[in-house]
Amino acid sequence: MYFSSLIRKLLFAVFILAVAANLSGIVNAEENASKKIIEVIGTGTIQGGDIAKARNRAIKNSLVSAVELAVADLLPLELIIQNFETLNEIFYENSSEFVAYYKVLTELKSGRTYRVLVQAMVSTSVIELQLMNAGIKAGKKNMPDILFFIAEQNLGDILPRHWWTEDLTFVKGYTEIAMTEKMLKNGFSVIDQKSLIINEEFETLKNKADFSNQDAVSLGAFLQADVVIVGNSKADIAPNTMWGDIKSFKGTVFARALRTDTGEEIASTTQTVVSVNKDNLDGGRDALSNAGYLAGSDLASQIVRKWHEELKKSITTLVIIVEGTSALSNFVIFRAELNEIPGVDSQQTNEMKADESTIIVNFQGNAKELADALMLKNFESFGINIYEISQDYLRIRLVSS
Repeated sequence: MYFSSLIRKLLFAVFILAVAANLSGIVNAEENASKKIIEVIGTGTIQGGDIAKARNRAIKNSLVSAVELAVADLLPLELIIQNFETLNEIFYENSSEFVAYYKVLTELKSGRTYRVLVQAMVSTSVIELQLMNAGIKAGKKNMPDILFFIAEQNLGDILPRHWWTEDLTFVKGYTEIAMTEKMLKNGFSVIDQKSLIINEEFETLKNKADFSNQDAVSLGAFLQADVVIVGNSKADIAPNTMWGDIKSFKGTVFARALRTDTGEEIASTTQTVVSVNKDNLDGGRDALSNAGYLAGSDLASQIVRKWHEELKKSITTLVIIVEGTSALSNFVIFRAELNEIPGVDSQQTNEMKADESTIIVNFQGNAKELADALMLKNFESFGINIYEISQDYLRIRLVSS
């Protein structure tokens, strides 16, 4: 119920934004890449006849909605749900910190409700910085596919265990499960080993608990991973005890991340965690899980920074002139589908006229490649006519079916 309430709230905010766009003639005009102007409607309940207090509450609610929309534009819904508590603490409780300025465009009293239409300039660069500090990757696309090669040795294991064994019965260790959880929370895609097709090279490596960089990169590339995380983890009994039967356990993880296209090591980490338990296996499990989660967090932060740097080098800024946007619902669908195209890093509506809009798109490729990707989209209620293409420019008409 809690998450579904959030989803309804976000969808309602998007709807209100579209209504406000019709009223003001602006959908999402950005002054520059680091700031975004958003129009939203806020409401406040009049209690005890205090209109001024209701007005202030309405303005505050509108600023929260503006920041919510900016965050929703940077993150997929899955990450918003997974990180809702963190997002609430950072943004929704302190929304004014992310609003550069605002002005009330119009306001009215309706019964016991006071409504304001507010235009707010939200600082997206500050939001992105806070997301990065929280370990949440801003941006809906272009995150690498991760494949783990982690050999784990818990208490009671004679030798390290790993999923690439002779019979493939040992799938994931506690370390990898915790690392995977953190990677998924940060927006990465993690390859499930159950879906892998084994080749001859794999057969020669299945008995090795520790891969060389070359082995890991070669196998990872064949299994269509962008990044492989290679390492090992071990649980030991630590010297501290309490009351004789409560023992301490140490979990240690060594891991490194390698790009499969270049073989470059882009991240590395060493994490050690101590846990307390009466049972050896449970104590080792907890120590391995906690160390794995810290290792995943550290690697995720390093990979995000490195990946983001590489993406920026290959991103091209393209201009798309879209005609036929008087049917606002078609334009909204077009923008949503555009955002789902692999390689689209971000998009901004730069100008909106009566039946024409200009979108600025940051894309990994040229205009022709983006046009080819758009041609594969099924918009159902309308079609597109791409009738002008240059190196960094597209002109498109939305055509009703």
